[in-house]
Amino acid sequence: MRHHLFIRLSTLTLLMLGSVHAQAVPSRVELILDVSGSMFARLGGGQTRIAAAQAVLTDLIGRLPDAPDLNVGLRLYGARTTPGEGGACQDSELVLPLRGVDRAALLARVNAARPKGATPIAYSLQQAAADFPVGVGRNLIVLVTDGLESCGGDVKAALDSFRARGIDVQLRVIGIDLDARAQAAFGGVGTFVNARSVPELASALGQAVTPVAAPRDTRVPVRVELRSGGQPVRSGPTVSFRGVVGGETVPFAPDGGVYGASLLPGAYVATVRTAQGEQTFGGLTVQGSGENRFAFDLTPVGAVTLRVTPAQPVAGGRVHVEFSGAPAGPDNWVTVTRVSDPEDAYLDYARVSGASGALDLNVPDEEQPFEARYHLVNPDGSSRLVGRSAPFTPRRAAATVKAPAQAVAGSAVQVSWTGPNNPGDYVTVVPADAPDSRYDAYFYTASANPGRLQTLLTPGAYEVRYNNADSTRVLARAPLTLTAATYGVKGPESAVGGSRIQVGWTGPNNPGDYVTVVAKGAPVGTYTSYFYTRDGNPGSLNVPLNPGEYELRYSSEASSPNPTLASAPLKVSGATYGLQAPASGPAKGKMQVRWTGPNNHGDYVTIVKRGAPVGDYLFYFYTRDGNPGTLQLPDAPGEYELRYSTEAASPNPTLFSVPFTVK
Repeated sequence: MRHHLFIRLSTLTLLMLGSVHAQAVPSRVELILDVSGSMFARLGGGQTRIAAAQAVLTDLIGRLPDAPDLNVGLRLYGARTTPGEGGACQDSELVLPLRGVDRAALLARVNAARPKGATPIAYSLQQAAADFPVGVGRNLIVLVTDGLESCGGDVKAALDSFRARGIDVQLRVIGIDLDARAQAAFGGVGTFVNARSVPELASALGQAVTPVAAPRDTRVPVRVELRSGGQPVRSGPTVSFRGVVGGETVPFAPDGGVYGASLLPGAYVATVRTAQGEQTFGGLTVQGSGENRFAFDLTPVGAVTLRVTPAQPVAGGRVHVEFSGAPAGPDNWVTVTRVSDPEDAYLDYARVSGASGALDLNVPDEEQPFEARYHLVNPDGSSRLVGRSAPFTPRRAAATVKAPAQAVAGSAVQVSWTGPNNPGDYVTVVPADAPDSRYDAYFYTASANPGRLQTLLTPGAYEVRYNNADSTRVLARAPLTLTAATYGVKGPESAVGGSRIQVGWTGPNNPGDYVTVVAKGAPVGTYTSYFYTRDGNPGSLNVPLNPGEYELRYSSEASSPNPTLASAPLKVSGATYGLQAPASGPAKGKMQVRWTGPNNHGDYVTIVKRGAPVGDYLFYFYTRDGNPGTLQLPDAPGEYELRYSTEAASPNPTLFSVPFTVK
């Protein structure tokens, strides 16, 4: 349901920021990173999306310019709550505010992010509007995602939150390998770039930001000390660093008892080769300023014992991992990977401490050999693999969905299911020929059985599908034929402006169906006064005040923009308004006021200070209370107005007025 993004941000935001130092006004860049469950899915080269995203963000953070006016913040969504749980669609957190550039904190929060939940993009953008201060400055949001909004939010409408606060912000959406439907969903939402490979992504990002600023690719010195059994190892081994993002391998040269080289800031994996073999150290971050120093401990470590149960878990489900014989260290971690993965690879993982313990981890929706691995973390933040479990191969569980064979287009259908109910599994209804990754209306299996699905309005052949969220694999499907409904609206051919009319309708009365009145030829989805068909037949509508040609429309919220399913013309004529009363009266007194008007619902007569804003009122009476009506006069003498107004529009317009003096 969600596709995420890993990006070559080394070129990305840096390019946007390279010339910030030349600007006199503050520059604010907020990174919004998708950390929903599918970030553990793999890219074409085998690397997980989250690992790639963390690596490229590490590159970015290391190369940010040292500019006093630069402020970089970080917001994560999908990092705290699993899909289907309460609050999953509000799981968006500003983990670092837009206040300076705290590289250490940025790196720590990025690399600690563990994919978990849903994809509330619109909600995240709404919340981001409050992250930016109101005032002078250059504001930019970089949204990294590999998929669509999964919480029903309107991404375009979310940007209204910035306009409401008077904040001018540029939005750059960076997607990876999104299908045509996903790309279309971001149309008109800032600047959108889609890439289907790492080189293509890097090129697209470079082109997008080059007009803003040039990158700052400055190499920094890196020194490595080797130790074994508490003693320095000054000769014999060879050391090399491989960039996680670019893949460049740089050999280190012996330099006065240590090993040295110059590297670009970013994420690296080190390889140390000795006469006894080869050791890999992952999780290395080269910072963008000063000398970077690392100390690798080559001391042999007894293998940690790991046991995984069940021996043949459900694909896409969970396994229980027990470990023992572990070395000390509060930041050590256990992960699940393919047997064939390199040592620094990881999927779902958890931090562990103590010599023994147990934990539960998610396994991918794949039927191939996996293993659990124990990683020992060194004081410098690097880690090395010191234990593996016996291999295990997940097997997919059977799944079924049961739905009506036929339903009216736009109606809600009830669907029951059987299946593994893995984290993030969902049931959706889509056109029969849609790709496996598509979803429209859906519910998580963890939320309901049976559940309800709102069907699309277009008749035709559809499928109800049971999907795994991370792999988007369809585990079960059932055909569903949607038939066309009959629609119609029937009301008066003409009405007086501001009056209330009764409108009958013909239709399926699906959830979200409604009847409204709009100007003739108004864009699809426009509405003014309306009633839901579920509220009754006929229903009541307030007619617009302005004379002219209008339409009664039967519409639905089942798709966007809300389509017009039936319409009928309505001619609105103007009404005659007037007021008859004395020219003056005593303070605190009462008087009779005769009125001329349509006596529409909400029409009233009031007295206000002369020239008061439209919609103001002091004492008043509704025209429905009688003609003439009794009006209380104010306590303070002065110049006033008597007004015939209505509640049919906002602010309540003045339809007729006469001057009045309070003595």
